[in-house]
Amino acid sequence: MRKVETVLVIAVWILIGYAREQAFGQVATFAPQDPKIGETITAVYNPAAQGAIILKPSMLSLHALVLPAAGVTPVLLEIPMEKSGNVWKGNFKLDQKDARLLLYQFVSGDLKDDNVEQGWSGMVLGPDGKELEGTRYWRGIVLAFGGYQGFKYRLDAAEAKADITKERRAYPDYYFAVNLAWYLEMNPAPTDAAVALVKKELSGELEHFRKNEEALPMLLVWLEQTGQKAKADSLRTVFISENPKGRVASVTRMREISNEKDPLRRTSLLEQYMVDFPMKGDELLSNQRQLLMGFVQTSQHEKGYALLRSSPNLDPGLYRTLTSIMVDRGVKMEQAVNWLAEGIEIVRKQDDSAKPPYITNAEWKKSQSNTLAGLLTVRGIGLSKLGRNNEAEPVLAEAYSIKNGEDLILNENLINVYVVNVKYKEAEKLGLDCIRKAKSNLKIVEKFKFAFTKVHGSLNGYDKTVKAAKVEEENALLKTGLNKTAPDFSLKDMNGATVKLSDLRGKIVVLDFWATWCAPCKASLPHLQKVFERYELYKTVTFIAVNTSERITGPTRDAAVKKFMSDLKLTLPVVYDDGFATAQRFGVEGIPTKFVIDRYGKIQFMSAGFRDGNEMVDELITQIEALLKP
Repeated sequence: MRKVETVLVIAVWILIGYAREQAFGQVATFAPQDPKIGETITAVYNPAAQGAIILKPSMLSLHALVLPAAGVTPVLLEIPMEKSGNVWKGNFKLDQKDARLLLYQFVSGDLKDDNVEQGWSGMVLGPDGKELEGTRYWRGIVLAFGGYQGFKYRLDAAEAKADITKERRAYPDYYFAVNLAWYLEMNPAPTDAAVALVKKELSGELEHFRKNEEALPMLLVWLEQTGQKAKADSLRTVFISENPKGRVASVTRMREISNEKDPLRRTSLLEQYMVDFPMKGDELLSNQRQLLMGFVQTSQHEKGYALLRSSPNLDPGLYRTLTSIMVDRGVKMEQAVNWLAEGIEIVRKQDDSAKPPYITNAEWKKSQSNTLAGLLTVRGIGLSKLGRNNEAEPVLAEAYSIKNGEDLILNENLINVYVVNVKYKEAEKLGLDCIRKAKSNLKIVEKFKFAFTKVHGSLNGYDKTVKAAKVEEENALLKTGLNKTAPDFSLKDMNGATVKLSDLRGKIVVLDFWATWCAPCKASLPHLQKVFERYELYKTVTFIAVNTSERITGPTRDAAVKKFMSDLKLTLPVVYDDGFATAQRFGVEGIPTKFVIDRYGKIQFMSAGFRDGNEMVDELITQIEALLKP
């Protein structure tokens, strides 16, 4: 009888599991999972799936990082997705002939779902359906290091070793896999057994790769790492004599350059190295950047400029690297401002074809804006130092508009130029903006007061003006408020007491929806704790961390949450949103999501995702202070 009961229980749980799978499904699927080059890949994202971070997206895109064959730059694809019933779908053709491994993540605004930092991936296959050279190598890389270029992936050293073993068996000439295999054996700390293993394999690999010039430098390093320096030195001499312009000679020369202590001699050696060992692609750009830094360090400004002019693929932001120290020290200022004008013109003319293939369009635009603002700032400062303040003014003003007043040095120089140019009203306005945004210093305040006196005849009314400006900023912030009634809730806290939102009327309430399995939540909560501690003694401000969408329930969930809070040393008040009911009523699209509710029970501010802790803290404090005003 008990056997029958057991079978029935198992059957019930199978049915329950099936029902949950039907209700929630997988967060994401990719078809084909392991594609061939030239195939079209269809991705499906299910916001209703248990564990999904992006829960109610208004728009969604798939980011696919294409990891390539050796010597090829990775490519980041941004694929727009469309809603289809309850799921989102998108597809793209794998046109990259050098593709070896795909890493995926889904993005909606500031929300990102990377499978709870476990990642999604697909191995690229050849036309015959077999794994390509380098596919298992790349998979070993992401498993060994927990991802690549911002794409998180599960960390599994044992599986990484298994992948590298398969790679070496299938492609014994692929020396990158040999290097990674030995690295995994010797790290995090080399054991006697690991050293013995690498030594044993080294002997055979030295013979195997004897004619592979690219592999030899790696083998020499491993000889040194396993205590065989004398043998490495002897072989290095032989290899260089056989091929004085080969890879071993090149790497040996670069090591000598790196060990040179004298900056002038080191730069000279690097110049000669680039003549003796011609290179191209990313290696060339890397060495050109290093040479430019040498020219800057040794005040060889003209050589640095000539290098920039002759290397159109170098980042135009390096014009700032070259000239900043010149402007700061007042050296060859006319040359500096003219060179900066060239750099500025290059940035203005750049289109999306100059975008590095491994960054997003948003990152590229932000990078371009920051580069332009940086070049404008240094040029404006240089023009001002030359006494050409009328020219400096529009240059600095443009930089200020790009940076939105966030650069303190820029603010200081612009207000100074306004004062010198007798633009007192502009200086007064800028000073007020800086004070409102908390981006001022003593020099800015001093210039602001001077301009205020010139405009109004004295400092009478100065304090009132500053106070009014701050009130104006707060009112402007409040005008952006959502002013939406917050849904009421009654939720249990960690002690079993009921917390009802409507009971908190008259207080400013900060709600944060989060889960223990959510990596961005874990990164965000310590910063929320800082804001909580700032207002902990305020009777008019309260914080509630709403634990939601957990994968476990009941006492197991409670214990996991308590441990999570303890491990992070968090004392924020926590309530439990069973399932996702309360979060859904608030319209949460993904976690973490924060709401700031005013004393009248209206949601005024909402933010989703997590990018920068300091920005989050500043933003929350500004919002709370604005709502605290009577």
